[in-house]
Amino acid sequence: MAGLLAAGPLYGAAPEPAMELKGYLSSWTQSCPGGACSLPKPGERNRPVTLRLGLPSSPGEASAVKTFQELALPGGGVLSAGLDFFAICPYAGRGNCAGRYFQAQVSLSGPAGAFCAAALNPGDFDPFPVLMCAGLAPDGTRFGVTLHRLPL
Repeated sequence: MAGLLAAGPLYGAAPEPAMELKGYLSSWTQSCPGGACSLPKPGERNRPVTLRLGLPSSPGEASAVKTFQELALPGGGVLSAGLDFFAICPYAGRGNCAGRYFQAQVSLSGPAGAFCAAALNPGDFDPFPVLMCAGLAPDGTRFGVTLHRLPL
């Protein structure tokens, strides 16, 4: 489904004006040997992210926007983060897309891989979704990103 949505509006959708998503992306690591975790160590902080997501206007339509970011990690190294954001007008929605909801997906690669996602209502998605995503390396280190609305 994500591949279909990545192309933008679907099923001949004529999107309403776009929603501007504006926030930040920060990287971090966390040592978790034996299951006991230390406080996270910040990597790159406050990478600005601005995207425009078209809003579908009819039931059964969806739109998508994506970006790919490479973030520095503490102590060196890079964590790659793919961000995919979706706006979905449910089939049960009325002509004005009552019940429109949003999805945020994060795919991480580099020292650890992960996939995280959340389905959100408009208030939790706009002006930018707030979400953490991390993958665990074999040595017990978590490598993660945080999507946030205000600078850290």
